[in-house]
Amino acid sequence: MATSAKTGKSIKKKHPRHRKASKAWGEYDRIFNAITDPIIVFDEDFNVIKINNEAKHFFAGRPVGKKCFFIKHKFAMACKNCPTWQTLKTGKATTSEILSPQTGDLLLLKTYPIYNRLKKVKGVILIGRESTDVPLKWKK
Repeated sequence: MATSAKTGKSIKKKHPRHRKASKAWGEYDRIFNAITDPIIVFDEDFNVIKINNEAKHFFAGRPVGKKCFFIKHKFAMACKNCPTWQTLKTGKATTSEILSPQTGDLLLLKTYPIYNRLKKVKGVILIGRESTDVPLKWKK
């Protein structure tokens, strides 16, 4: 480990593997934010883990780390017809339609489970899209 001549403190050099991982996550974020459909990632407790730039239009303030049903709808708990709740409960992808609060247009919401190594659902990815912009095969 190298030491600084001025301060005498050790200087940690980043290992090449850490630089590669950091670069990969930067690329992941760039791709994630390039998608023009809103994407929200939840943990098993309905906390918002990550959102892409398009999803930021649906939330006021900083939603990451907060419960989606409270910050979006001001509910004390998730609705039984919530697609995120359904996916957490069943472990299966879910499709539903809701009215957009901004435009009144139909929005198609698709949720996908995220599994841990033990095949237990640890979160959900929600992708939204205007229903008029949906391929027919998704509407089944």
